[in-house]
Amino acid sequence: MEEFAKEALLYDFYGELLNDRQREVYDAYTMEDLSLAEIAEQYGISRQAVSTMVARCRKALKNYEDRLQLVKKFEDMKSFACEIRELSGKMDGPEAEKIMELADRILGDL
Repeated sequence: MEEFAKEALLYDFYGELLNDRQREVYDAYTMEDLSLAEIAEQYGISRQAVSTMVARCRKALKNYEDRLQLVKKFEDMKSFACEIRELSGKMDGPEAEKIMELADRILGDL
């Protein structure tokens, strides 16, 4: 998976577990694509402090995933639903249509 997409998923799942300041700085750096200098100026801290905070946030988010595996489970469920949809497309009848419809609803919810 592309590194940015992986970071975005980790942040989506575990970002609320960071404290407010960490969340703001991490969001500014990764999602808003601000530079270390821009964030440092905005928060009145050094570039090194921003860099350290971003690194700690990345490590914390990765540690949450290592323990809880929510992103992995999400990706697995999405893959399973895609496979179900694909297999139902090879079937005939109203049951196949219903299975495809349910798979589409699951994918839409994910």
